[in-house]
Amino acid sequence: IQPSSYLGCSPAEIFFNNLSTPIDSTYHIVWDFGDGNTIEDVISPTYTYTEPGIYDVTVAITSPIGCFTSDSFPNLIRVEPSPIADFDYDPATDLTNFNNTVQFNDKSVGAEHWNWQLGQFKTTIEQNPKYTFPDTGIVKIRLIVTHPEGCKDSLIKYLDIRPIVLWHMPNAFTPNGDGQNDGFLGKGYLEGATNFNMSIWNRWGEKVFETNNPNDEWNGRAQNTGGMSPAGVYVYLVSFTGPRGEPFEFKGYATLIR
Repeated sequence: IQPSSYLGCSPAEIFFNNLSTPIDSTYHIVWDFGDGNTIEDVISPTYTYTEPGIYDVTVAITSPIGCFTSDSFPNLIRVEPSPIADFDYDPATDLTNFNNTVQFNDKSVGAEHWNWQLGQFKTTIEQNPKYTFPDTGIVKIRLIVTHPEGCKDSLIKYLDIRPIVLWHMPNAFTPNGDGQNDGFLGKGYLEGATNFNMSIWNRWGEKVFETNNPNDEWNGRAQNTGGMSPAGVYVYLVSFTGPRGEPFEFKGYATLIR
């Protein structure tokens, strides 16, 4: 029979080629695979060994007229244990562009070598790598582990590193030309945000300022070019679309102090 020998990893699927002659479907054939299982009346079977071990294989053949022959092949099959790839990571939730350092923890069984593929960003053979991701998005993490005998296993998990935007508006400003708080301007982190708009209204419902640029400040004049607006309380409305399409809106009061 073929193969003349076999060394592989569990589960091991093996095709046994029966080279006996003469032989056809009229012959009664019994295959004993050495693990307690047999197959009958298949000339050249495919069999899967699910457990590691060293196995003898025996094939017995009876011709249509009752002639019998058999042969045993000791230690023909050697099946090595496969490792089981597994890992977790910390933090397991709430990964963002502000919380983007991840500790990976190997939980594999029977592994001697590790190969991590951290998305498109990094590969490493450390057992328990730690990595700070430079970008947001869905990241494919793949761990490939190798048993001392060379058998491999792999596992894939996905991280979602969410893009977070932050925005804060002051509550007062003093446009007196002293270089301190002369403009009404928000601050924060808007990378990936779109459709920014800020509008400011006086107590009579008149729009005194509007911009689509988050870096533009209101200097206390009507549309930044007209006459000075009087001291008092104004209403502002800020809106923009987040990196994943989520709407943001901020409403509040701006006190103009002279």
